[in-house]
Amino acid sequence: MEINDVAAVRFLQSRVAPPSPAMSTTRLVPQRFGPVARFLHWATLGLITLQLLLGNVLEAVPEGALRGLAYDSHETIGLCVLLLVLARLAWRLTHPQPPVPGPAWQRRVALCTHATLYVLMLAIPVLGYTMVDAKGYDVAFFGWSGVDWLPTNDALADSLKVLHAAFGWALIALVALHAGAALWHHFVARDDVLRRMLPGRASIRA
Repeated sequence: MEINDVAAVRFLQSRVAPPSPAMSTTRLVPQRFGPVARFLHWATLGLITLQLLLGNVLEAVPEGALRGLAYDSHETIGLCVLLLVLARLAWRLTHPQPPVPGPAWQRRVALCTHATLYVLMLAIPVLGYTMVDAKGYDVAFFGWSGVDWLPTNDALADSLKVLHAAFGWALIALVALHAGAALWHHFVARDDVLRRMLPGRASIRA
């Protein structure tokens, strides 16, 4: 009986195939970004593009109600960008990301670029908020006034304005580099780096 039991156990074990390592890896590491990550990415890009365009024409808007509306809109959109970036960062830290293809140096460059992008996207609206507050104005957010936490300080406001503008230009350069790298991956390397962030049905949920 013992010999038959051992034979039966071995037979059953042979009939049960172990899970494929590729399947296990696929379940843990998504091959493209999920719908939430893609929404946060493109919504952030859209608002930042709008902000950069609006920020470069603010000084040219004539004095009056239109100028006030332009500044209020710029401040509101800036705070929306800050909230979106925080949500995107939280999502990124709590959900697995698709692997970055290419050699180790490319992965390190991609990591540094993404880290710098997040630093700039967080710093620019914070600098803008602090600049407006130091100037003695209320920061607008959909008709509400933000918290005033700085005394009026024109010298500080002027310094923050310079930093705000410099960081904005740095963000433009980095976004252009980021977009160029994505296009290089798509047209030269011919991999899925760009496609995995484009809208469409994801084969694996991120």
